[in-house]
Amino acid sequence: QQVVPAVHRDQQKHQQHQQRRRQQGRRGKLAKHTPSISFVCVDIETLFSVMTFSDNNNNNNKNNNNTTKPLLAVVEGGGTAFTVAVCEWEGPHQTPTVVARQDISSDGDPHTTLRRCAAFFREHQSANGYAALGIATFGPVGVRADDTERYGRILSSSPKAAWRNVDLLTPLRQACSGNNDDDDKPLPVLVETDVNAPALAEYYYCSSRRDVNPATTSRNNNSSSSSSSSTMITSTAYITVGTGVGVGLVVNGKPVHGRMHPEGGHIPVQPLPHDAFAGYSWGKDKSPFQGIHTVEGIASTVALTERVLLQDAGPHTTVGGGGGSGDNANTAQNRSILADLPDHHPAFEHAVNALANLCATLLLMLSMERIVLGGGLMNRASLLPKIQARTAQLLNGYLPLPRTTTATSIGGGDEDLTSIITLSQHGKDAGLNGAIVLAQHAYQQSLEMNDNDDEDPSIATTTKRLKQEAFATGLWHGMIVGAVAVAAMFQFVRGTFFRKRL
Repeated sequence: QQVVPAVHRDQQKHQQHQQRRRQQGRRGKLAKHTPSISFVCVDIETLFSVMTFSDNNNNNNKNNNNTTKPLLAVVEGGGTAFTVAVCEWEGPHQTPTVVARQDISSDGDPHTTLRRCAAFFREHQSANGYAALGIATFGPVGVRADDTERYGRILSSSPKAAWRNVDLLTPLRQACSGNNDDDDKPLPVLVETDVNAPALAEYYYCSSRRDVNPATTSRNNNSSSSSSSSTMITSTAYITVGTGVGVGLVVNGKPVHGRMHPEGGHIPVQPLPHDAFAGYSWGKDKSPFQGIHTVEGIASTVALTERVLLQDAGPHTTVGGGGGSGDNANTAQNRSILADLPDHHPAFEHAVNALANLCATLLLMLSMERIVLGGGLMNRASLLPKIQARTAQLLNGYLPLPRTTTATSIGGGDEDLTSIITLSQHGKDAGLNGAIVLAQHAYQQSLEMNDNDDEDPSIATTTKRLKQEAFATGLWHGMIVGAVAVAAMFQFVRGTFFRKRL
């Protein structure tokens, strides 16, 4: 082995000692001059917290200036009666309280009905007037606010001839506006069908049952997706079954409009074998498919009554769309005979099949997460489980549905649709609750618009400047940290290289 002289060993130790001191000095300078990453984060968070504090103070001041409970005017326009009501609302997350309510017949002259509704609202109007108006009415009706000629007007295709082209919105809005002549801030109004509005109310009800705000995401939900009680829904269908069949749809939290609004009662269905019923008498006028083998042409109370009359009168009697007379149609409207029929009457089997066809179509076409049934016919409790079982049978195992450990005796399968196809939680007031939800939405939208209009320009300018400064500060700090890190890495690599050479 080569012997290193002592003097050389001392020089080598000295050089190594000096090199370690230089490296320590560089690390000290790096620690001294490198900006703290935590400081950068605190700096930016402080700026944003100041902006948030300013916005919250501004909103609190606005809320303190408005201590009066807003009054909501609501209208449910039905085929036989209009239900009008006045509600007090304390604010978000609070249920409006109905303080006045009245049912007004709509069988007579439409303008007389509207005048009585207007008189009701004038009678119960407070000094501050109404905060918003919600109208849920039979259709077809104009529901697109951008179509000013048809918005709030019954369309010419309505089966109720007396109400065709009648303007609902103008007289009701004038009555609820009172002495408010401010054209810059007109009375907030929302108009919907009497099925879309309940669909929206049912959607919010289902979402609140899961303790989830429909306007937020469910990214904090760590529960299993198979648990329907903890999964936020995004869609709801509401089906009302009475003299007609109406379908309201809410998809991604919004009512479906499109060209007009959903008319799911007129879609064709697969009838039961050997069903020779030629459709209801109302269908031959303007209904799609002339009401033959459609949901409404089979399951509506008018169609069911005509079917029963046809069976009682004998096989050679014609009642229905295939040539039924107006007298037959008027006779069929005496629907009280349905109340005396037993649950096992064959007419109800046809209704179950038609409604199950509709439910299966909604599940396949729109992938609906909740289907809510309402209307007079659904007061017969035996129908719901039959509809659920028949729907599962029609789907034939194609869709992933909830399972039950015990096979149902009605459908013979193990699919459980009790959590998907349900009855309305609002009962007979489903339409009125829908109108209340519309008024709430209209009021909330007006508050948001007022907040944007009333925002102080100086606050907006300051907020923008603070955001720009926060971004610039973070950008420069990031560049400095990056540059110093690269320099330190270069020095470390160079030091390592020289140590290896030595």
